[in-house]
Amino acid sequence: MDDPLKPKPVPLAAETVLWFEFLLDPHKITQHLQRAHPEPSALELIMQFISVTPDTAVASVVTPGSDLQNLPGATVGGAVNSPTPAASAPLNVSPLAQQQQWPEENGLDLTRKQLALKILELKVATWLRWDLDMLEKNMPVLMQLALLRDLCTISYGRNLSIPLASDFDLKISAFGNERAARFALTIYHRLLLRLQLVKESSPFRFQPIDQLQQFLESPTQPSIEYLQQLCASSKPFYVFHYDSFVTLHCDDVSTGQNYDIMHLITPQELRAQINYELAHYYLYTKQYVLAREAAAACNNNLQAISPQTTLYFCHIRPVELEGLLLACGISAQKHTLMERFHQSLLNNYAEIVTILRLDNQAREIPLVSRRNLELDLEGAISTGQLKDTMQLQLQVAALNMVRNIFEWGSIFGSVEYFEKYRELDYLPPLVEALTEVLPSCNKAQQSALKHFLIDCMLHQAQPQQSKQLLQIVRDLGIFTVEELDDLDDQMLQAAPPVPNSSLASLTDWMCHSKSARVDVAALERQLISCTNANTVRILLVKLCGTAPEKPLWSINPSWDVPQPLKAMVMAMPVSFLQDFSYVLLGKARELATRGDYIEAVSMLSVLKSETQRQEIAGNTQLMCKLLTWEILNIQITQSLEEWHQKPLDLQSLGTRCKQCLSVLQAGDSILPRPDILESCAIMLLNLTDFPPLLYLEKRTGPLELPLAFAATFIEMEKMKTTKKVSRDAWELMVSMFLNVPKRSTPSSGGSSSLQTFLQRVRHQNIFGLAISMLGKLHNILKDDPNHDLSCEYMHLWPTSVNNPISFSLRSVCETLQWLLSEALSYYPQTISWLKMKGDLDLAIGNNESAMRCYVNALVTGTDYCTMPLQRNVADDYVIRKMIRCAANLGCHMQATVLCQFLEEIDYGIVFKNLSEKSSNFTDAMDSYYSCIWDTTLLEFIVNLHAKRGEHSRKLEAISMMGTLELNANNNEEIKRESAMVRKSRFIRALAKQYLL
Repeated sequence: MDDPLKPKPVPLAAETVLWFEFLLDPHKITQHLQRAHPEPSALELIMQFISVTPDTAVASVVTPGSDLQNLPGATVGGAVNSPTPAASAPLNVSPLAQQQQWPEENGLDLTRKQLALKILELKVATWLRWDLDMLEKNMPVLMQLALLRDLCTISYGRNLSIPLASDFDLKISAFGNERAARFALTIYHRLLLRLQLVKESSPFRFQPIDQLQQFLESPTQPSIEYLQQLCASSKPFYVFHYDSFVTLHCDDVSTGQNYDIMHLITPQELRAQINYELAHYYLYTKQYVLAREAAAACNNNLQAISPQTTLYFCHIRPVELEGLLLACGISAQKHTLMERFHQSLLNNYAEIVTILRLDNQAREIPLVSRRNLELDLEGAISTGQLKDTMQLQLQVAALNMVRNIFEWGSIFGSVEYFEKYRELDYLPPLVEALTEVLPSCNKAQQSALKHFLIDCMLHQAQPQQSKQLLQIVRDLGIFTVEELDDLDDQMLQAAPPVPNSSLASLTDWMCHSKSARVDVAALERQLISCTNANTVRILLVKLCGTAPEKPLWSINPSWDVPQPLKAMVMAMPVSFLQDFSYVLLGKARELATRGDYIEAVSMLSVLKSETQRQEIAGNTQLMCKLLTWEILNIQITQSLEEWHQKPLDLQSLGTRCKQCLSVLQAGDSILPRPDILESCAIMLLNLTDFPPLLYLEKRTGPLELPLAFAATFIEMEKMKTTKKVSRDAWELMVSMFLNVPKRSTPSSGGSSSLQTFLQRVRHQNIFGLAISMLGKLHNILKDDPNHDLSCEYMHLWPTSVNNPISFSLRSVCETLQWLLSEALSYYPQTISWLKMKGDLDLAIGNNESAMRCYVNALVTGTDYCTMPLQRNVADDYVIRKMIRCAANLGCHMQATVLCQFLEEIDYGIVFKNLSEKSSNFTDAMDSYYSCIWDTTLLEFIVNLHAKRGEHSRKLEAISMMGTLELNANNNEEIKRESAMVRKSRFIRALAKQYLL
């Protein structure tokens, strides 16, 4: 009785045909090839016929571990490896036909079966019209040589070996044919030259086969001479017809081939294909003159072929021919702007202005490349390498700025152009570029152009140039009459005339206008929205003429003036200066909140100069000091927001911060606001200027954290002697995550006050110290070794805390998550932070985000997959976490491939993941075969596909196993190179999925 639990063989698909069926029915091969999608395909049939030919010649080109011996019935050492009974079953022929040699019929030392298989493989190759490109891309080189050997053997009518002897062309036996031998010899020389082009690539360097090495080391000059003579010859050239090869019948002893049925091709077709391959060979050997001649001859002969002619020998793709002509410099195709751009860079920027003008309409050249050109020009002119004047640089900059108008999300603005070339006549090249591009603009682009021009006239250009630009805008005709009138009004408001009389006196602001009725509401709206101190001055004068019933500073309740400035302003007599001071202070703070720091500082500077006038009574020195501190606070905020751009003099800013903090030691009665003191301390912390912070007293709460961090860093510099750092920063940090509602620590506010401090941290070491403390606290509270976090500085902190239950682990996780994101936004290539963020995401169950961080770390650590992956970037600890993430996401094949990254592959995890069914559409098993370099893993996959009956996938895995770089006999250097290539390929695939 059969065991019901014993696995039963999976039947093949109904449409699958086994190779030996073609021996039994010679007509079946034609019917099979005529199908739309034959299974197996024509190329697979050729490889199967070669692999099951039981002669010693095939065995000589089969190596252990290659893809030949993995096919059914493959030949190893002259014996047939028949895994299935069908493969070894007797064919439907007589015993005499099976065993007898037929030298008297075929002139070859072959059995009927051997000869039948060779004829079948050649017949299928003829069906493919001997397309060497197709054979080269889809067949191992050893099988290509086996096919070439069989072609020469049948065509010459006698046994031949590869490489051919020098006198082979004189010995065509009676069973061969001159036409067939000439075709076979041409294929031989073509293949010899083609393999020279790729023999230095890694798959060929892996080959230990003597026969292959002999073939590749054969001299190429005889092949070149033969092909050149063939092109010059007027003798007709024939190629095989599909019916030239006669399949053997079991009941017919005839073994002759029908050489009378061969295609006569035109000399143009022959010369086109031969010259095409000669041109490639000449390019490879750097014989560029010969390559250009051969490419031109190829193109001329190809053009001479009639379009109605059926090609049997020439397989040149138009795209590849165009690439060859471009490489030889004789392409008739018009050069693209990108090509002309690069050619101009090589020729000292010849015609660069014309190219950029054309590109402003075509928009083909990337804006980054154009910006790099502008910077290169600036550097070349400043160093004297380029003799052109600044006019060329100005033209390029103007053209780039016009191109920038139509780039959505571009980071390059127009401010730089107007600031850099303010001393030059920058309008003519700009207007010329705008005039050229305007006719090709659609409505959306015209709208972008209008916004650009408005911004230039109101904010960028100088007043005189703004008037010129306005007149030019009128001539362009893209603005309506209403838009032009509105633009006139805005320009008048943007640059109002400054009154001659002193407006700071106490009485002259009390004027009463006798002019027409003024729209008070409109003036108030303008006062609220304007961003210019002079405009504020004019509007206040106009409003005071309306005899307001309430103070003008109360028009906008949103104007907030900080103490003690508010108290000083309110103590002033009711006057223009009071209104003017309050409005400027409120608007400066409003502008700083919106990020317009330059205008905010400008308003405070105007107010500072106004308070220093001789006719102002009161404590002007104190007022100026408070305004100076407010200006400093805004500039600190600006420098922190624009940290990587560094627009301000940070050294001067640090000196002013130290002067501000020195007021605490001097014991002055008027101190800066606590916010300003904290900003100054944090700025010095970011500038790593720690000593001035140590002399301050901790009497102000906001200074506790900056002072504690500074003390920690100073002691870290002395680690060699102290071996211990201050725990003040640790204790402050830990105390902010207590669950107790009321605590006696001065740092009340908990993690929110900590986050307020950390939001203004910019230096990488400060980020690292804060991350290490939060990571250490997380490990202590989590108390789970599987989810421990690790980073720099973590060893400095204690390994335990008192009463861990009283702390909020959730707050720690949220703060650490935010801090890592904030730190990576300023230093995105810090690998340790990326891995730590991945560990944290994995700990809280966010597998996809964790995988994204790990992949980002791998991409960064390999310099975007251009360098080998090192163990310090991804050790076994990180790889196992990536495996866990991939498995949790249902990407079991990704987890399987990642197992190869381990120091020693854990096959238990591998087999477990392979047995799981993927639940993610991006995790197709066969899409990652090219990323596998472990042959044991591939063998298991082949076995798995065989059990599931997935025949095509099994064949794909088998072909991957047969690649030459995975040969088990390769040396360690080759194995490392093969693994490195596949690692990079897999990392790129992960980056495409998780990062894009």
